[in-house]
Amino acid sequence: MEALCMIDMMNQHVIPAMKSAGLATAELDAGVSQLKKGLKAIHDSDDDSKAADLARELRLETMIAVRKTCDDAEAVCPAGLWTLATYKELLFNDPTMGEMLYTA
Repeated sequence: MEALCMIDMMNQHVIPAMKSAGLATAELDAGVSQLKKGLKAIHDSDDDSKAADLARELRLETMIAVRKTCDDAEAVCPAGLWTLATYKELLFNDPTMGEMLYTA
């Protein structure tokens, strides 16, 4: 589920934002391919232990590497074209965060 969500976010937001900015997307496209390949390998496996190993690899190796590529893309994409919430927005612009800090 997490890998599928990452693929959707990349295809619907990250890659289009980069294309709108006229920036290269080859690494991002390759990342989507790696994620899809990893998911296919898990689903094609007849061995539960092997599938678990593949899932661990996908989540703890492939997805982390692809996430770095997405983070690098965010760093160079103009903010006005970036359609996802930035880390700053997620961490500091949450109106409920202030409530939690002051009611604890």
